[in-house]
Amino acid sequence: MPSPPPLAPPPSVAPAGSRGEGRANGRAAAAPHLCPRAAVAPTCSPPAPLAIMGPWLAALLFLGLSLGQENKAANNTLPKPQIIFDNGSVIPVGLPVSVRCRGPPEAKLFFLKKESAEASESTQPPVWNEARFSFAKMEQALTGAYSCRYQAGAGMSPSSESVNLAVSGVLPKPLLSASTNTQLASGQSVSFKCRSEHKLDRLIVYQDRGLVPPTHQPAQNSAVELRFSRIDSKYTGTFFCMGYTSKEPLVWSVPSDPVELTVLQSQDHVTGSLLLVVPLALGTLLS
Repeated sequence: MPSPPPLAPPPSVAPAGSRGEGRANGRAAAAPHLCPRAAVAPTCSPPAPLAIMGPWLAALLFLGLSLGQENKAANNTLPKPQIIFDNGSVIPVGLPVSVRCRGPPEAKLFFLKKESAEASESTQPPVWNEARFSFAKMEQALTGAYSCRYQAGAGMSPSSESVNLAVSGVLPKPLLSASTNTQLASGQSVSFKCRSEHKLDRLIVYQDRGLVPPTHQPAQNSAVELRFSRIDSKYTGTFFCMGYTSKEPLVWSVPSDPVELTVLQSQDHVTGSLLLVVPLALGTLLS
């Protein structure tokens, strides 16, 4: 009768502190399985990332998220600043340029940005609630669209409305003429003609006093004609015209030679004024 096969010896268990354990500890321990290989997927899931990174790292992550939300909220609540060109946004070549950015009292730092292919941004601390940015001489390189914003606490405001800065005095001046006598009675009409010999296709007629809104018109054969009907005393003043090309709308011409316009008050207007003054004077005497 054949003898049964010998039984396999039981696995030896090394006692604690034995050399076998030391060799095992000397080797790199295998990473523990987060899920048993035979486990069904829905019944076993790896631990959450926050549990692996530890409580202090999780706290930093939540702190960063909350700060980001606060900054976003601050951006949404800060009002837009206002951008102001002290001498207007069309500056003669060679003259200084002064720009102000105005915001709320809590603004700590203002930023002036020129929007171009090579965007640049300057910074200035405020005096009260606004900062002033200055350029010594206006030149063609300074033309462009400008906006500003400010920093308040940890938040940044939205940008202001964009304003175009143009330079004048670069292109040759156009010619301005009036169609009639430049001394007119109130209620009459007058026409101005602005003509360019250098192919300026956009022409502007304007008054030095600013009481008559400037008129921009596309030129037909490098000329425009502008008619004012039923003029009154606000039209008294000096008129000019300037121009530019549609390819370079921020580079303007030298102003034309001036045309003086005088509007005389009609007799009816003078009589009406006197009739209004007399009762006022009588009221003063009777009081």
